[in-house]
Amino acid sequence: AYKKWSERDLEDRAVVVFDSMWGSTELLARAITDAFTARNIPVAYFDLRVDEISDVITEVLTSKYLAVGSPTLNNQMMPNVAAFLCYLKGFVPKGRQAFAFGSYGWGGQSIAQVEAELRAAGCDICRPMVRVANVPTEAQLTSLHAEIQSLS
Repeated sequence: AYKKWSERDLEDRAVVVFDSMWGSTELLARAITDAFTARNIPVAYFDLRVDEISDVITEVLTSKYLAVGSPTLNNQMMPNVAAFLCYLKGFVPKGRQAFAFGSYGWGGQSIAQVEAELRAAGCDICRPMVRVANVPTEAQLTSLHAEIQSLS
């Protein structure tokens, strides 16, 4: 396993990892997961409120795609997401096609912070960040689903 991880032999798989306060970022995470599934790309879905960071990293090590989501809390990303991204940097996930997503009530700074951390970790940003004010509408979720379908 270590040889495979160190060679960055990536599989056509996705990891969706997030934290959510009121459920809006979770709705985005589910839409992203459904979109990857519709493309017949196996996806691992992780809610950092209940899943261990080490379990997420194990999946990231072999997955081509990584989507990381956080709502904005006090102009920052959620602490669980910050901890995950800190841990992720140590694994230098170069070659991953990654993007940030999240919801916010008014500032929305967290999503750009997540994207900056993904970039700093060595990920390739494969699509613009997904920023949704308040609760995503059905139209926004449908559009997101279609956009994930077009990732290369």
